[in-house]
Amino acid sequence: MLIFVYLKRLKANHFVNFISILLRSLVLFLALCSIAISSSAQTSPQKIDIVDMFVQVLNNSESSPEYVFDNYLVQSNKLEGKSLLTYLSNRFPEKVNANGSITIPGNLIFSNCVFVKSLDLEKFNFKNLSLSNSFFDNQKFNNCFFESLVLDQNKISNALELSNSKLNVIEIKGNVVDYEIYITKDSIVGDTYIENNEVSDGEIVISKFYSNGSVTLGNNQVSGILIEDSDFNIPEYGEFNNYKLAENSSSDLYLTGNSFRGDSTSKVYFSKGNYLNLDLRDNQFEVNVFFVENKIEERFFLVNNSFLGHVSFEKFLFSETWNELYWKQLSGYKLRFADYAGETKEELSDEIGFSNLINIYKGLHTIFLSRGDLESANACYSEMKQVQGRRLKYLFKEDSTFGNFLRWQLNVLLKIYTNHGTDPGLAVVMSFFVILLFAMLYLFFPSEWDRDSVTRLLISYEQFLQRKKKANVAPLLVVFGSVTLTLINAVTLSINSFVTLGFGSIPTKGFARYLCIIEGFIGWFLLSIFTVALINQVLA
Repeated sequence: MLIFVYLKRLKANHFVNFISILLRSLVLFLALCSIAISSSAQTSPQKIDIVDMFVQVLNNSESSPEYVFDNYLVQSNKLEGKSLLTYLSNRFPEKVNANGSITIPGNLIFSNCVFVKSLDLEKFNFKNLSLSNSFFDNQKFNNCFFESLVLDQNKISNALELSNSKLNVIEIKGNVVDYEIYITKDSIVGDTYIENNEVSDGEIVISKFYSNGSVTLGNNQVSGILIEDSDFNIPEYGEFNNYKLAENSSSDLYLTGNSFRGDSTSKVYFSKGNYLNLDLRDNQFEVNVFFVENKIEERFFLVNNSFLGHVSFEKFLFSETWNELYWKQLSGYKLRFADYAGETKEELSDEIGFSNLINIYKGLHTIFLSRGDLESANACYSEMKQVQGRRLKYLFKEDSTFGNFLRWQLNVLLKIYTNHGTDPGLAVVMSFFVILLFAMLYLFFPSEWDRDSVTRLLISYEQFLQRKKKANVAPLLVVFGSVTLTLINAVTLSINSFVTLGFGSIPTKGFARYLCIIEGFIGWFLLSIFTVALINQVLA
C-alpha cells in the first residue's frame, strides 16, 4: 500500500526511471547468480580413477608433455586390490624397463586433488612430479626415481614416506602431516628442502640417507627431527642448514652417527632456533660447523663427535639445566666466533671479536667446572690462555713497552711452568730441571761444604793407608768419593737456594754467591706459582 501511494505521487518521468533502475538491478542479480552457479560447478571436483590418469599419460606419444590434473577426486576402484605398478605392467608390458620399473614421460602435476586412498608409488621413474594443495590418506614412494619431486601445501592424514629412491631435487614445503615424514633406506638425494611443514603427532626422520647436494631443514612445526646413519656430501659453497624462526615453537633435534663431508667452502649451520633438546653424538664433521643464535631450553649433548674443521658458537645460549659436552672434540684451536679465530694480525687488532672468542672459551670452561670435568676444564682454560698469549704478543709488537713485554713473557712462563696453572705436577718437574741446572753451575765454584768434605775424605784416606800396606783401589775410591761429594754438595746448595730455606751465611764466595741469590729469587717466584696452581686444582 505504501509503495502504491509513493508511486502515485511520482511524476511520470520519475516513474519510468525507477522502473529502469529496478530492471537493471534484476538483470545484474540474475547474472551474479549465474556466475555463482557456474563457479560452483567448476569447483566441484571431477571424479577420476588413478588408473585412468596414468593410462592417459602412458598413451601420450609426445616427447616432453606436461600433464596437469587439477581439482579431481581420485579413486582407486579399478585396481581391485592390485598395485598400480602391477596393473600398468600388465596393460603396458612394452613400457616396463629392464629393472621392472615404468618411466612416466614429461611433467606430471597434481593440484587441488583429493585421493580417496593412499598414494603408493613403487618403481616409477618420473621426470618432474608435483603434488600441491591436495589431500592424501598416506603418501609413499618406494624405489622411484625423480629429476624433481615437489610436495607443496598438501594434507596427509597419516605419513609421508620416501625409501630406496633417487632424486636430483626434492622439495617438501608447507605440508600438514598427521604422523611423520620419513626418508630412509638408502635414498640418494641432491638438493633437499624440507621447510615450513607441520607434523602433528610424530617426527621428521631421516635415516640411512645419502645426499650430494645442499640440505635445508627449516622452520618445521614438529616435536623432533631425527637424522641418523646418513652421509651428507656437501658441494662447493653448499650447506646443511637447520633453522627455526623465533615465533615457531621449540623442538628437539637429534643427529647420530652421520658424516658431513665437503671442502673449505662447505658449511653446516644450526641457525636461529630454540631447541628443547639438541643432541649431537658420534658424528663426523669434515666441514666447518656454525651454531648461530641458538637457545637450548632443556638439554644439550655434544658427545663423541669428530670435528675436522672449525666450530663456531655465535650468540649461543647453553642450557641452564643440562649440558653434556667434552673438550677433546673441540681442542686444537677449533673454536671460532663466527669466522673469527684470533690468528692473523688483522683479527688480533679486533678487540670486540677477540673478546667474543674468549667469552666462548670462558663459557665452556664454566660448564666443565660445573660438571666436575676437571680434565676438560683445564685443557679448555690452557688453550684460552694461549689464545690470549697471541694477543699479548701482538700488543707488545704494536707498543713495545716494558709492561706489555712483562705480560707477554709471564704468559709464556706460566705455559712452560704450570700449563697456565692447570698442572702442578709440571711445576715439580720444571723445578727439578731448574735445580739441576744451577747445581751444574755450582760445580765450577767449590763451596765451603766442598772443602770440608775433601778434608774429611783425605783424613779417611790416610787412615786407610795406615791399616793397609797395599791400596791399589784407594786412589780410585778417593776420586770417586770426591766427585760424589761435590755433586751432592752442589745439588744441596741448589735445593737450599731454590726453596729459600736460608743459610745463615751463604757457604760460597764470588760469582757463586750471586747465583745463589738469583736462584733464591727464581725459586720464591716459581714456588709461589706452584702453590697457587696446587690450590686451584684442589679447590676445583
